[in-house]
Amino acid sequence: MSRITRKSAATGVASLLAVAAFTGLTGAPAAHAASPQEMLASAALGELGKGPCGSGGYENGQSQSNSCDGHGGQDHAWCADFVGWVWAKANIRGTSMLTDGAASFYEYGQKYGTLSDTPHVGDAVVYNYRNGYADHVAMVTDVSDGQVTITGGNQGGYPGRVTKASTTRYAVGSAPWGQRISGYISPKFQEANPPSVSLKGLPGKTVSGVAQLSASASQGTYPVASVQYYVDGEPVSDKVTKAPYGFAFDSASVPDGKHILTVEATDTAGTTGTTRAEIITTNGESNSTYKADFNGDGKADIAVLYNYGQQSDGSNRTGLWVYYSEGKSFSNPIKVWDNVDAGSGSWNWSRSKVTAGDFDGDGKADIGILYNGGEDEKGVNHTALWTFKSNGKGFDKPVRTWESVDSGSGSWNWNRSKVTAGDFNGDGKTDVGILYNGGEDEKGVNHTALWMFAGNGKGLDKPVRTWESVDAGTGSWNWDRSKVVAGDFNGDGKADVGVLYDNGEDDKGVNHTALWTFAGNGKGFDKPSRVWESVDSGSGSWNWNRSKPVVGDFDGDGKADLSVLYNQGQTEDGRNSTAIWKFTSTGNGFSKPVKLWDNGSDSWNSEASKLVAGDYDGDGKTDLGVLYNQGRTEDGRNSTAVWKFTSTGSGFGAPAKVWDSIDSGTGSWNWKASKLG
Repeated sequence: MSRITRKSAATGVASLLAVAAFTGLTGAPAAHAASPQEMLASAALGELGKGPCGSGGYENGQSQSNSCDGHGGQDHAWCADFVGWVWAKANIRGTSMLTDGAASFYEYGQKYGTLSDTPHVGDAVVYNYRNGYADHVAMVTDVSDGQVTITGGNQGGYPGRVTKASTTRYAVGSAPWGQRISGYISPKFQEANPPSVSLKGLPGKTVSGVAQLSASASQGTYPVASVQYYVDGEPVSDKVTKAPYGFAFDSASVPDGKHILTVEATDTAGTTGTTRAEIITTNGESNSTYKADFNGDGKADIAVLYNYGQQSDGSNRTGLWVYYSEGKSFSNPIKVWDNVDAGSGSWNWSRSKVTAGDFDGDGKADIGILYNGGEDEKGVNHTALWTFKSNGKGFDKPVRTWESVDSGSGSWNWNRSKVTAGDFNGDGKTDVGILYNGGEDEKGVNHTALWMFAGNGKGLDKPVRTWESVDAGTGSWNWDRSKVVAGDFNGDGKADVGVLYDNGEDDKGVNHTALWTFAGNGKGFDKPSRVWESVDSGSGSWNWNRSKPVVGDFDGDGKADLSVLYNQGQTEDGRNSTAIWKFTSTGNGFSKPVKLWDNGSDSWNSEASKLVAGDYDGDGKTDLGVLYNQGRTEDGRNSTAVWKFTSTGSGFGAPAKVWDSIDSGTGSWNWKASKLG
């Protein structure tokens, strides 16, 4: 497999820098007051020899995570954090777009016109930039006598140190330490005092649904002109020009997990000031089912609900695309529905949770979408269930099969719903299951329920509550710590529900994760049974946050198994390490997880992977599919690929790229705008 690019700033150049001949700053100190560039160089050099937790951890205080967060003092490669931290020592414009990725510095230079082939003191130097990714970033701390001194963090092998080295091979395109210099990026210094800004309206660190944000901004040297909101360094709002600078942030527009929300104020002279908050979005992203054969040919296909965003008239545009399996590969994606072309009206992608199944029992899988209708003036939440019926060649227009208020089901909070699908009653028609967050009572006990919408051939019945954690005597159950899947784990012809559950970290720093199953009994579900616990079973520390579960009959024995794409972090040389583990169903439970694949000497970014499963070649064994984010091409197009891991029965073959948006001629394809079904 060819090496896969990654977002995190890697240390490939770092270990090489560590063995290079170190030199100090050449020439005598300047006899004048230090320039802003020289002050940056001094700040960087003052950190020499320190690790990721030096000076309390490195970050620019705006859009970067702290280098000292996470397991072992390093949650991610921290070279970009270090350079951002240094730049934050000066009054520099637009640093809200700088993230934990080295590529963000290159893109800063593109946006502000400071990208050049000439090194200057205080510049960021980016290595191996391509397709929106880069391997490393460091800082120029001296330029004299034909020699350039580079100082950077996360260098010299895990967990890395701040080190410096000098070279006469500093031209763009040169590779003095094994990786190509892509460019030098100067910071855009501001002479005026920046405006100050503070964030309002955030309900807490955990955010779901639409958060009505506002900001308070006051002028520095010049009056405030606008305020803009960013998530993870990318703008999510237009420039808001009137106080209180309100913005309705739809947290479902970004994946569940940790994000940096940044607010940037700009004055009439272009000077910027920022503030930030770390948030965790939790909207219950749905997990795809694995029996998605849309044309009934015996081979599973892949569907993508695609976001075209808001149109000029304010309406939302969304499309449904299908990759049809051709056995060893997939067809180019075919658009089978578009709400504008079909006359379906405005359709909001970020308010859609996608699943798939044969809801009418005709042998062809359909698409189901749980849709957020929002809150009415009385505070009642409206949620609907829509189905797109497969006709073999495409899909019929969506039909609303249930609406919470109209059907008499009452207020239903979409943000508190995690969706899955399976034939839970064994009648040959797929049903929809929802794990629902009932919240926390006055005693601090978490209430969670399992609801089922039974397929009736024409649509879906009203939901029936088949389990509630406290009423059933199961006790407190935390919805936020649950990842939901479905499959026939015991081979009795009825699908069961599985939950990978996060038990947190103990006082020794060991992560505890458990696997629970709710067995389908025809009318509902039995009480959950804990079939595995990482520490108790001898599997050791297992990080739930780094796990992406999916279900399939991977060995073809008629019982569904669980596979997990697991993020193993980064290697000493900065490569992303990812593995696939399998929990094999025994009928009564699951065997201990076994690692079936590891990217080895290549790099595979779990965070750039959206996982799905299906029997793509029709051999009776479920395979794995990954929609992979390859970043952007040099001309700004989004590059996305589909990789297939073919099941051998006892494991998985090496991943094969079966589609590439650029190579296939499909063009720009935005991974972030894609939800799998």
